[in-house]
Amino acid sequence: MSIERQCIPTYMFNLIVRVFDDKGLDSAGLVDGTHFKLSDLADLDTRMSYRDALRIIRNAYRISGDEGLGLAIAKQINIADWGLMGYAVASCGSLKESLIVGQRYNRTATRLTDNTVHSDGTLFGFQSTPLYEAGAEERFLVEEDLGGVIGMVHRYLDQKAAPREVHFTYPAPNYLHHYEEHFRCPLKFEQPRNQIVWHRVDIERPHPLRNPVATQLAIRQCEQLLADDVSRGDMVDKVRSHLAQTPGEYPPINAVAAAFNMSESSLRRALRAVGSSYQEILNDVRKKLAIEYLTTSSLTLENIAHLVGYSDLSNFRRAFRSWTGKPPLEYRARK
Repeated sequence: MSIERQCIPTYMFNLIVRVFDDKGLDSAGLVDGTHFKLSDLADLDTRMSYRDALRIIRNAYRISGDEGLGLAIAKQINIADWGLMGYAVASCGSLKESLIVGQRYNRTATRLTDNTVHSDGTLFGFQSTPLYEAGAEERFLVEEDLGGVIGMVHRYLDQKAAPREVHFTYPAPNYLHHYEEHFRCPLKFEQPRNQIVWHRVDIERPHPLRNPVATQLAIRQCEQLLADDVSRGDMVDKVRSHLAQTPGEYPPINAVAAAFNMSESSLRRALRAVGSSYQEILNDVRKKLAIEYLTTSSLTLENIAHLVGYSDLSNFRRAFRSWTGKPPLEYRARK
């Protein structure tokens, strides 16, 4: 996942809005400096980039003035705030199975951290690592992630499965007592990794609310969401390949969508989800072909313009200058 790729669902940001509204805070200011409207955060199809997410978190700190905001958000997490993954982990046969399922399908929720699980003899660990450098917002990401796991354990999974200890890479915060109240176990700071550690025997007990049929159904739906996410990521390459097949004859977006058995709006939404657009891909294909023809052939500018879909030479010249900063003949001479 790229730091700019718009592929992160907004479940957690809806939770922030809910918490802000309950506290009478200005939730509209959360989207300051982004291209989103507040209502976009409640749209199932909205996807944001990691950079967008950090900006919203930064706004949340600024508006709330609460340095422990990540933990405050974690305390309010419920099953629905994790989307389909929440229902999958809540119906698993044991806490261990829930942790493994959560690690596997966290991309279907608001994924800002990478989760891994590991077993070492009698111990079992659930690790949280921010996907990219997060600066001052890293503590929020870890608090929301590990704190959210503990909150779900307390409320839905197994209250008896207290962690052996929890580790954090950063120094102990000023509000340490909130950590102690929430995690209810020994805490270690300035450690090599952020992780919750359990005794395996404590998390392998059968879960009283286990429902194998519900788990299978939720996992099947999570798998579909992951497949859809991969499809969105591949769509740029699919459109680019389609356009490159017929140089000079570039179909409108509705024709390309029909070739993929999609509606025009679905194609636009899929491209927007990965920070792209049909026009952007078309311009990129034209640019690369024009550069190839200019540098590897003796074709005239009129022929090259036609091959990249321009009937008017002056329009081609303007477009090429906007792509490269140079007129076509100057570009050819320098190469």
